[in-house]
Amino acid sequence: MLQTLKKIALKYNITIPNVAVRYVLENPVVGGAIIGVRLGVSEHIEQNSKIFTFALDQGDIEQINQVLSKSNDLLQIIGDCGDEYRR
Repeated sequence: MLQTLKKIALKYNITIPNVAVRYVLENPVVGGAIIGVRLGVSEHIEQNSKIFTFALDQGDIEQINQVLSKSNDLLQIIGDCGDEYRR
């Protein structure tokens, strides 16, 4: 996964976490993402804001999905946040 994310990150001149968060945000069932930063480390603010400066193209999404297809789909296995209360 990291090799795929790095390849995409280099394409857009951004970081691997930027690609990962953008991918998560583009999922239609996701309303937002919480990004952890360290206090006093200001370069993370600028890096994190780059999430909104690009969009993944279909090829990027397909590359990530290809890697993800080799793993278990936790959303299918355990459900979404709060799903345990709806059962």
